Amino acid sequence: MAELNTQAKEAAAPKLNEREIVAYLKAHPDFLARHPDLLESIELKHRSGSAVSLIEKQVELLRAKNQRLEDRLERLLEAARDNERRQDNVHRLARTLIRAPTLAGVAAGLAKCMREDFDIDATLIGIGAAHYKRHDIEGIVPIEPDGRLARALDDFFRTRLIECGPIDAERAQLLFPKATAIRSAAIVPLEKEKSLGFVALGSREAERFAPRQGKLFLELTADLVAAAVRART
Repeated sequence: MAELNTQAKEAAAPKLNEREIVAYLKAHPDFLARHPDLLESIELKHRSGSAVSLIEKQVELLRAKNQRLEDRLERLLEAARDNERRQDNVHRLARTLIRAPTLAGVAAGLAKCMREDFDIDATLIGIGAAHYKRHDIEGIVPIEPDGRLARALDDFFRTRLIECGPIDAERAQLLFPKATAIRSAAIVPLEKEKSLGFVALGSREAERFAPRQGKLFLELTADLVAAAVRART
C-alpha cells in the first residue's frame, strides 16, 4: 500500500521540462554552489563516448575561453606593435624628406625609406612639365602633356584617383625602368586639386598593392613627397 501511495504521489507531482529547468538555474545561479555534490555526480557525455563530470566540463570550457582571450590579446598586441613600427617608419620618411638638401636627395631618400622600411622595391616621382623640365635626376621625371607617360596613365590623370593593384610588364617598365619583375604598384596623385604630379610605388609581390587596400599610408606619403617637391622647385 505504501508503494502504491508513493507512485500516486509521483504521478500527481508536476513534471518539469528542460526549458523550465534551464530557466530555474539561470534565475538561481548559486544553485550548484549550494549543492556542490551535484557538480561531481552530474555526468556529461563526451563525443568519444566517455563521460566527464560537470566540474571537469566547466574547467574545460574555462580553459578554452581563456585560450581564446589570450589569442585575441596577442593579436591586439601584434597589431599595436605593427602600428608603432609603421608610425616610426613614417616619421623617419618625413625627417628624410624634410632634411633632403635637393630634389635628388628627395628622390634618393624616398627610394631608400620605401625599400628599407616598407619593403617597396621601386619608386618614381612624376612632376608636371610646367613645374619641372629636367631629365638628370634619377627617380624623378617630367610629365609632358602629350608624352608617353601621360598617354599610358590617361585614366589616372583624368580621374586623379589613387590606382592600386597588379601592373602589366609594359607599364611597369615605363614607370620603373631600372627595376625588374615589378608585379603590383600604387600610383598616387600629388596635390590632387593642383595636379602637381604623382608618386608611384612598385613591388615584386603581386599582392603588395590591392585595389581595395587602405589608402591612408599612400595619401600620407604623397603629402610628404608633394611638400618636399614644392619646397625645392
